[in-house]
Amino acid sequence: MLLEKFSTDILREVKTIDLPGHKPTHASAFLVWYSKPTNDLKSIIELGSGTGVVAFALAKLYNLRVEGIEVQKELFELAVEGITLNGVEDRVSFKNIDVRNIKKHYKAETFDMVVSNFPFHTGRESPDKVRRITRNADITLINDFISAGAYLLRNRGTFVFVFSPSILLSVIQMLSRSKLTVQRMCFLHGTPEKEAKLVVIRGRKNGGEQLIIDPPQWGV
Repeated sequence: MLLEKFSTDILREVKTIDLPGHKPTHASAFLVWYSKPTNDLKSIIELGSGTGVVAFALAKLYNLRVEGIEVQKELFELAVEGITLNGVEDRVSFKNIDVRNIKKHYKAETFDMVVSNFPFHTGRESPDKVRRITRNADITLINDFISAGAYLLRNRGTFVFVFSPSILLSVIQMLSRSKLTVQRMCFLHGTPEKEAKLVVIRGRKNGGEQLIIDPPQWGV
């Protein structure tokens, strides 16, 4: 998987309808950048799709069919509006459901790729309700996201997740229990002198255990 240097410009052609407390972030751009598909990946599902920026970018950049799942109705409705805004009516759709209820809505092993910007943030809790829900999940909910991803992903399918490095070890343990094998990872720093603020990981369901650490990127 050959990648150019990371830049938030990867989202420049994407249009979203956002709320004051919920706008596209470096994490969304980093996730899209690392999710560049191989030829065997056609159908994608995003867990926690927000207002749709990642889904729209994947559809427009890579001509993929993308479904998004979002539990917050307000964000889901804005994402649906964004479908027409981005001209991706034939490639993107969203459902207003909870990842914990995924088995009621989908058959197992339905998708080639699962992506997610985990709803986790270190630091003080935001006073904004939408921002608080989308960024302050606990480890239990992260495990629910991983379990949902493992259920939806076909055998040997690809997953890509972005989150804070502070929970990296816990995430790897949870992935292993779900038979999701990390095969690549990359860290995003503000500058070369600063500690990493984000990590993005990529691997396969029942994949081989050979880990590649890609060159660090800058720009938080």
